[in-house]
Amino acid sequence: MAQKRDRERLQMALKASNEGVYDWNLETGEIYYSNRLLGAFGYGQVDPPNLFEDPELHFHPDYLPAFRGQFEAISKGERRFLALEPRMRTAKGTWKWFRVRGTPVRDESGTVKRLVGSIIDISKRKGAEAALAEEQERLQLLFENIPVNIYFKDTESKFRRANQATAERMGLESVAELVGKTDADFFDADHAEKARQDELKIMETGVGFQEQMEEETWEDQSTSYVLVTKQPWRGPGGEIRGTFGMTNDVTELVAAQKKLSEVTRDLAHVNQGIEAERHLLRLVIDNIPLYVYFKDAQSRFVLVNSFLANLFGVADPKEVIGRHDQDFFGKGHGEKAAEMESQIMEQEEPVLSELEKIEWDSGRVSWTLSSKFPWYDKDGSVKGTFGVSSEVTELVESREQVERLAESLESKNKEIQGELRMAREVQQAGIPESLPQFRGGGKVLSFYHRYEPASGLSGDFFEVIPLGRDRAGFFICDVLGSGVRAALLVNLLRGLVERGIRVATDPGEFLARLNNGLVQLLGKISTKITATAIYGVADPHLGKVSLSVAGHLPPLVRNCSGEIRVLEMERGPELGHGEKERYEEVTLLMEDMDALYLYTDGLVREEDAEGEEFGSERVAELLAGRETVEKGIEAVRREGRRFSSAGRFLDDVCILGLEIGTGDE
Repeated sequence: MAQKRDRERLQMALKASNEGVYDWNLETGEIYYSNRLLGAFGYGQVDPPNLFEDPELHFHPDYLPAFRGQFEAISKGERRFLALEPRMRTAKGTWKWFRVRGTPVRDESGTVKRLVGSIIDISKRKGAEAALAEEQERLQLLFENIPVNIYFKDTESKFRRANQATAERMGLESVAELVGKTDADFFDADHAEKARQDELKIMETGVGFQEQMEEETWEDQSTSYVLVTKQPWRGPGGEIRGTFGMTNDVTELVAAQKKLSEVTRDLAHVNQGIEAERHLLRLVIDNIPLYVYFKDAQSRFVLVNSFLANLFGVADPKEVIGRHDQDFFGKGHGEKAAEMESQIMEQEEPVLSELEKIEWDSGRVSWTLSSKFPWYDKDGSVKGTFGVSSEVTELVESREQVERLAESLESKNKEIQGELRMAREVQQAGIPESLPQFRGGGKVLSFYHRYEPASGLSGDFFEVIPLGRDRAGFFICDVLGSGVRAALLVNLLRGLVERGIRVATDPGEFLARLNNGLVQLLGKISTKITATAIYGVADPHLGKVSLSVAGHLPPLVRNCSGEIRVLEMERGPELGHGEKERYEEVTLLMEDMDALYLYTDGLVREEDAEGEEFGSERVAELLAGRETVEKGIEAVRREGRRFSSAGRFLDDVCILGLEIGTGDE
């Protein structure tokens, strides 16, 4: 009776967890499946196949090596359990995604006798992940091809983010040169003040405006005309961080219209809009009125924005999905569009600034200026086309005006260069390829490093500061955060480090000065972000190394016998947390050590496929087994990448090593 109750409880637990269970006896070849597992694969209770004995019959070829490798490692005792997410063949011959887990049961000699585990269908989750990746790809494609100037400003109307086209329009080479400046740095005082008042009103009321014609007067008194859209810039929690805007230079179009017929100066009906990715990119996509669409290989709509849906007279953009151009335009235009899209997919070449004549079923004729591009899947194969169009019917009333329009828009229809790539190049330029040596007191101080940012912009950095010919200051820092904000804080800290050189011989005072300066700067820009750091001074004449820590991971010390230990010392508060008079110091004697290692937490927190962290102990073991500091650091970097489940570091990693040798002064 007790066994029966236990089985019933097990079945109820399995049913509640949605897991399917198997028990494979490797000695007899017999295998047991729960009803949940059989149902997932579509097998009945009578003679279901063994999914593991002949894996090539059940596992997709892409996952056979992983299964066989893990099973072999389990058999040898090199791996504790089986963990895969493969595609597997069902009873009907179709492929589905499953999460497979298995635990070996061993005898006293360690031989695997049974493999017991669970299998669960994860096809819906995999489908959702694929759909999300495709949507992000579409948004990025749109943002990279928007023919408008896009920018974000903080509450003081200072530029905080922009695309490359905006920087070039201001006469600058890079977005980095634009960040921190205001309109007053480029336009005359009247125009800059008007823009400031508009932005103050938007931030106060939370209400922006769209397609407002503005006349700009530059510092050299030249004038230009733009269509401006401005909206409040809100954070994820709805708080107003400033404003964002989109401008399109229509100076040549305005001049042409004045010469032709003195018709309307307001070009607010020239719909130039785009979609872009969520949050900052989504703010852009929801407020620029261009016609945006994606089509599959059969020229059927896959995605359209609301402006194109409105042009078709449809309330919901979803109603357009799966339909063709001929469902809305005349047959002739639909066939011509399909032919052009077929050519774009075949030749893999975009069509830029194409002036298209559209003949509607009603007999109405309109004109659009369109750019169409091949649409690639994640493997680089063409899967369809996407395009961006704006209606220019009014501008086609004269040939001269059409030619000017095409020339103006064609010059602006190049790909937008990513401001993050430019920022990364600037940041990487500050990292030295090699570090100096310092001699004195019969000692030689050599520094080595490895610096590996995980993405475009890094929050980690280090400095080696000469304090005369024979003393060295060394500094490592990890900004808590990522992306543009972290990179901006890195630049602030670099500047503060340079300003603090005069107290660089005192680690405790140096970190206190750095912290207090950062607190004051962050207070001015209303930004809450902190950083951890270590600063040390190595003096070979005095034969000592002094260190202070601000919330950072403690360093590793190697004694003269090659043993590695974690340096126990007080860790003061993080930089930017609050003002502080001084940080505590610890002093090490060079006669008791021959190396010191500093690193950021991206190294030790890297995880493998089973969720285990790389850890400080593994770092210490790798360093202890190397003859030199340089070889040890390289071994840690190499093994860390190999340990990672992704085959690379998922967070920024910075390692700085000090090697203390002997030599002549």
